[in-house]
Amino acid sequence: MSPIKKIKKRSGNIAEFDQNKITEAIWNAAQAVGGSDRETARQISNQVAAVLEVFFKGDENIPTVEQIQDLVEKILIEGGHAKTAKAFILYREKHKNIRNTQEDILNGRTTKLPFSINALRVLAGRYLQRDENGKVCETPEEMYDRVAMALAEVDGNYGKNKEHIAKLAEDFKDVLYNFEFIPAGRTLANTGAKTRLVANCIVLHFEDSMDGIFKTLHDAALLQQAG
Repeated sequence: MSPIKKIKKRSGNIAEFDQNKITEAIWNAAQAVGGSDRETARQISNQVAAVLEVFFKGDENIPTVEQIQDLVEKILIEGGHAKTAKAFILYREKHKNIRNTQEDILNGRTTKLPFSINALRVLAGRYLQRDENGKVCETPEEMYDRVAMALAEVDGNYGKNKEHIAKLAEDFKDVLYNFEFIPAGRTLANTGAKTRLVANCIVLHFEDSMDGIFKTLHDAALLQQAG
């Protein structure tokens, strides 16, 4: 039997099989009900991997995430680990509900970034890009990628080469993905988008005259209109 190499994610994408993720999921469920033997979690994940090797032979026969999780439940129950199985089932149900809510907000897509549901609604309502039909067309990850690349490309105006810009964009993304820094609202919404206004704070000069005051009000209205 050859070891499982690939899995099919819920999105339909193919990813590398990582048995450690199964071990961690079982171990987390065990801890939730007072378990303290990590080695047992590893042994159960070995059983799961062994069964997968039997039923999913060949490079074209790839197990899905759901099939693997169903198998984990089955082996836990048959092995007498009912409490751990229950915790694992509840964990699956909780994350299924989270995914479904995310899909409702993100037009059928999800995010791995640790935004709360309320935060995700705010992002979708104010900062994520929308298509011509007004539907959300990017995820928070894609928003951060857009912002990081557009800001990094500014260095191109100062003689920096593509390698420098690509490295800078990756550095920006690392900072954003790790929540070390979150830019202001206009920066998130407009950087790399059609509207080029990215500063949240803009100072307008006005003269001490009626014409000057109304000219400044006019400029402020245009800024507000621009987003």
